[in-house]
Amino acid sequence: MTIAYISSERYPHHNTNTQQIIKNVSSLRAAGVNIDLILPRQARMYFASNAGLEAAICKYYNVPPGLGIRQTGLFPATRLQLDKYFHPIFAIFYCRFIKGYDIIYTRNIFTAILLALFGLRFMFETYQRLGDTKPRFIKLLTKQAKKGRMLGMVLHSNVAAESMRGAGFPSEKLLVLHNGVDNSDMLPVLTKNEARRKLKLDLNARYVVYTGNMQKNKCVEVVVDIAAFTPEINYLLVGAKPDDIIRLNAYCEAKNVKNVMLMERKPVNEVSQYLYAADALIIPPAAAPMQSFGKTVLPFKLFPYLAAGRPIIAPDQADMRELLRSNENGLLVPPDAAEQNAAAIRALFSDENRMEKLAANATETSRSLNWEARAQRFKSWLNTI
Repeated sequence: MTIAYISSERYPHHNTNTQQIIKNVSSLRAAGVNIDLILPRQARMYFASNAGLEAAICKYYNVPPGLGIRQTGLFPATRLQLDKYFHPIFAIFYCRFIKGYDIIYTRNIFTAILLALFGLRFMFETYQRLGDTKPRFIKLLTKQAKKGRMLGMVLHSNVAAESMRGAGFPSEKLLVLHNGVDNSDMLPVLTKNEARRKLKLDLNARYVVYTGNMQKNKCVEVVVDIAAFTPEINYLLVGAKPDDIIRLNAYCEAKNVKNVMLMERKPVNEVSQYLYAADALIIPPAAAPMQSFGKTVLPFKLFPYLAAGRPIIAPDQADMRELLRSNENGLLVPPDAAEQNAAAIRALFSDENRMEKLAANATETSRSLNWEARAQRFKSWLNTI
């Protein structure tokens, strides 16, 4: 069975979805799944061969060679994003009528719509609660699933799966696969002091660390609100774009907050240094990223957080409860309650035994959440459809 994974993204790119796609395809190929990655030509590397683009991607995302990359399309992937519309058309034609792949796999909504309208055999993957946010799209997929053309849907959380069931998508065609950690991204393993020496951080200070995107829909401002109530703790936020730094610095100034440090994006294989340097790691305790924006459901950063072996502070919401148990392998706090959250963090930091327990249990939880195990589950499911 041959599978073509169509992606319309720019590569290499800092967007989390590109990292998820590359880790997914790499692990599936390592597990023996016959899958190729179909990409638009990249404007920055327009004349690069498939091998040249693959080398750049593998280096950036820290994966081994062998992604099976194929480039198609006359419209290169640029910031104009015309490729998001033209690439799916060219790619579907290429995959179905030139190369004859058995199944097309994507997490791109426009690509999935075209596949459904053309009546082709395909699979769809998403982290979003599309049953709630895009019910007409799920209705279209449901019709194709009942006809046997839409083979199944891979979801990153039970929360997303429940959304699809609620919209009428057949339960038997849903597969929940949590994302995982690539243990090579966590190397070298560092002690807290070793990481701080490398990063030139104070060995004796307290640090709460956040890594990842900081656009408005991530609600990183709530971390600043918490910092205002805990001036004795430093908050290190890593992964900001220049406009994010301007916005968040202005917010800090307006709140008169001095204990927040903002840093730009870092390569995948450098992020672990900041995780190891932390006393605790934080996912902004806000309801809006999942409930209002729908862009954050069981975030990708949780998996390296767990593998780093540090206490994790996260909002007490349904997606987090799939993997975190409060006061066991994490600290779940009420969303949008900065003063209460600050008190919870201060209480955590006052109890070293509790911090050690949460850290050890986080590490234990991460052991089964890896890309290799995820790929094997996908492979087993593939054999049933």
